Amino acid sequence: MSPDHLHTENLHAHASSSQVAPSCFSKHFAEEWLFRATLRNSLRAWSAAQQSSWLRVPEVLNADERKMRIDYEFIEGWNPLHTVLRNRAFEGMSEAELVGMFWTCGAALEEFHRRTHRIHGDFDFDNVLVKRGADKVVFVDFTPPEYSAFRRYNQQSPYRDIATFVLFVRAKYPPQLIYLAFRPQLRELARSFMEGYFRDAPAEYDRSMLERHMDGLLRDTYLGKTFSARYMRHSRLFRTDDLAPGL
Repeated sequence: MSPDHLHTENLHAHASSSQVAPSCFSKHFAEEWLFRATLRNSLRAWSAAQQSSWLRVPEVLNADERKMRIDYEFIEGWNPLHTVLRNRAFEGMSEAELVGMFWTCGAALEEFHRRTHRIHGDFDFDNVLVKRGADKVVFVDFTPPEYSAFRRYNQQSPYRDIATFVLFVRAKYPPQLIYLAFRPQLRELARSFMEGYFRDAPAEYDRSMLERHMDGLLRDTYLGKTFSARYMRHSRLFRTDDLAPGL
């Protein structure tokens, strides 16, 4: 059964009820195409996660076509990855814990790409949820981002997601926290992410593709307009020669 039709009967049955299932969170949409695209992406991602060793995705519990609302499983105890990165001491995690967490982020993203044949499209560290001691990570928010005014946005190169994550790990900090971007651990964590993604095929890593997509993100999206990106655009923080898996 294709992801587009996954759980269709259950979703239509839920949609006829105005009662929202307990322990869920809801997302409303102003445009029908966004509602339908998000539902399709969410079901595809959830289906992929059922076969994954490292990825978890909230289940769609209810889809109300009339109200353009999707109700998702609430996953308690998980927090956005930025809560770890924007903490000066990485919330007290050991080096081994951090390396394992970022390796798992990479492994989960590779499985997501391979099983869905799509990219996330907005692979911000706000959309990756983590939990200390867990052997999986959670991906959320499969709504097309603002830049994607075209239907095939999530059929782009996987390097778009990889580049987004690397940039955000190493440079997405508000001005008052920009000093956190200079922590030497971030380089190792970004490389751990790459090790996880290319765990089975390190020779497939293409540095030129990574650089091309990093440049594109800095040129075409809001990230390039942020203070931190402008300030650090020509710094060593955006180097890629130290990210090859196996170094």
